[in-house]
Amino acid sequence: MMRAELEHSKKIIHEYKNALDQSSIVVITDPAGNISYVNDKFCEISKYSRDELIGNTHRVVNSGYHTKNFFTDLWLTIASGKVWRGEFKNRAKDGSFYWVETTIVPFIDATGKIDQYVSIRTDISEKKAAESLVEEERARVIHAEKMASLGEMAAEIAHELGNPLASVSSWFDVVVSQVEKGQTDVDKVIEMIPVAKEKISHMKNIIRGMLTYARDGSSDPYESVNLARVINDVLEYCAYRMKKDGVICEFYSDDDISEVECRETEIAQVLVNLIMNSCDAVQNLSKKWIRIELKKAANGVGLSVIDSGLGISDDIRSQILKPFYSTKPKGKGTGLGLSISNSIVLRHGGILDIRQEAKNTCFDIWLPNKQLT
Repeated sequence: MMRAELEHSKKIIHEYKNALDQSSIVVITDPAGNISYVNDKFCEISKYSRDELIGNTHRVVNSGYHTKNFFTDLWLTIASGKVWRGEFKNRAKDGSFYWVETTIVPFIDATGKIDQYVSIRTDISEKKAAESLVEEERARVIHAEKMASLGEMAAEIAHELGNPLASVSSWFDVVVSQVEKGQTDVDKVIEMIPVAKEKISHMKNIIRGMLTYARDGSSDPYESVNLARVINDVLEYCAYRMKKDGVICEFYSDDDISEVECRETEIAQVLVNLIMNSCDAVQNLSKKWIRIELKKAANGVGLSVIDSGLGISDDIRSQILKPFYSTKPKGKGTGLGLSISNSIVLRHGGILDIRQEAKNTCFDIWLPNKQLT
């Protein structure tokens, strides 16, 4: 009876193993990570033969994509006897890349020591390729939205640059003329140098803002950024629009705001969008103002863009962050600005919200001080 039960158990185990081999990529390694078993599916996806893999380590399929910390975390987890789950980007023998969803299970022997590691993987290359296409399309839509905004602003920006440029150019013409006639007023030249430098600096800031805003920053690394400085840069860039519409803008910041880990270009895009929306909203009001507030918040910072509008109704508030929803007249805007801004803030681990109890229109943003990834 015992023998029959044992044979039955062996048969069941064999069937389980066969089912696993048919559906998954299976690899077994010793405690040092040396490969002791691979199934046909691993040979098939890696394009290495069984003889090339046995006795080797997973370095043979290392793509170089993952960081040293990624592998350190993996080994610390499984060496402590815990199961590790994650995704790997690997390189096959022919140089092609593939993605696998992986579960690594430590096996403990009778003495309590780890005897081997069993890795069970699923090919998710098609899924990752689809995600990549979605991300590329998202980046294209974001870039198109920014280009549309730049198109609307181009004439005003050219005018904003033209005034100081003409002023500096005229001043240099006067200086050159005086030099040619031998009538140089040195005191006057010295007096005008700081004025000229200020105008040149203003033009440079506008151009820098345009270049920053126009580029795609979705793949930039997260870096520690002085958010007050970013806001000041954006305000200088948007000054032409506010001046054109007669909008008064004030910026308040807590003195002890620490730096925030973010993608500066993306956060600048969010700010530009909110400020331009506020300009559109208040341009026909008798009182036209925008107030930006930067304050410390729990584990992060709070950023508010408030304008003299009378708030947003409940029915619009429930729709306004959705793609292609717009309160502007047909042909004005794409209906994507706030949706894109919301997705940027969410990717930063933050929150973009519309303050319900505010007397005026108020968009609140919370951003964490540090990114988790």
